[in-house]
Amino acid sequence: MRDIPDLTNLRIAWKGQYLSKNEHLWIKKFTNDEIKELEDATSNFLTKNNDLVDINPNTFLLPKLSNVLIELRNELQNGIGFKLLRGIPVDKYSIKELATIYLGIGSYVGSPRSQNSKGHLLGHVRDLGYNLKDKNVRVYQTRERQHFHTDSCDAVSLLCIREAKSGGISMLSSTITIFNIFRERYPDLLKYLFDPISRDRRGEIPLGKKPFYNIPVLNWLEGNLTGFYHRPYIDSAQTYDEAIKLSSNHIKALDNFDKIANDPNIHLKMQFLPGDIQFVYNHSILHDRTSYVDWDDEKKKRHLLRLWLSIPNDRSLPESFAERYGSIEIGNRGGIITKNTSTHVPLTP
Repeated sequence: MRDIPDLTNLRIAWKGQYLSKNEHLWIKKFTNDEIKELEDATSNFLTKNNDLVDINPNTFLLPKLSNVLIELRNELQNGIGFKLLRGIPVDKYSIKELATIYLGIGSYVGSPRSQNSKGHLLGHVRDLGYNLKDKNVRVYQTRERQHFHTDSCDAVSLLCIREAKSGGISMLSSTITIFNIFRERYPDLLKYLFDPISRDRRGEIPLGKKPFYNIPVLNWLEGNLTGFYHRPYIDSAQTYDEAIKLSSNHIKALDNFDKIANDPNIHLKMQFLPGDIQFVYNHSILHDRTSYVDWDDEKKKRHLLRLWLSIPNDRSLPESFAERYGSIEIGNRGGIITKNTSTHVPLTP
């Protein structure tokens, strides 16, 4: 890893203790005119076409706000790697109108990808009462902590409809910052983060593939350091006989990687408010969520919408990513596709 240059001066190499005091760098509040433009685009789209799969910048016109969203995309790729848009009046709209607004905004950042074997282009993040001990269950379907991880796409977005009774705090950590600190503190262990490591597919297995796949935690390609991580799924993959077995040094490296990410001075915490939309660049940011306590009333339970996006003109990815992304073709990669997957936009979980 001696070939990787100094990355400490990059904008993406931030620390949470700084950004928590400078919210203007990552929060943008919608103006009344921008909300009106979103409403007009939604009305026009739903009048002409009821299939939300067809939402794109050509069918969801945003003459002024489009420039803001294109700049947001640039901030994901070349800036601090995330952005929070605030102020969508979620209680004002039906779920179909809200989904249309959200997909329309997202379409200016990238194209939606399937988030599960069911082909959901719009995800619903809710506690469905599942148990994580079931290897077919993914953590977003529970109220458990998610742990710092990346998703199988270029960018992930969340729209908050309702908050939990308590907890459910979003946390972000810069992969580049973690790398910089790791290289300084644990130079002898750094190489183990660049070794292929097995991850559990959690039962969502593409045709002809194994129930796990192998990708290094850190990847250096064409001047970019790209992260790919989810510790619980690395640990659960160890139950498969054919999975790459972790050595004691690999485990030490992963433990120290987690330790840095979980440092409260390193990661940034944010509370989602109803109407907040968060965008996160998976290749250089890890995201997490604390566990939460939900409301008893079904109508008040925590509910977030989610998008997985493939970004045009994005960075190249190593060949190993094709095992999870299906393809590494820029602008047409990421998501989960199995034998029976048919993409669509569900309006309920």
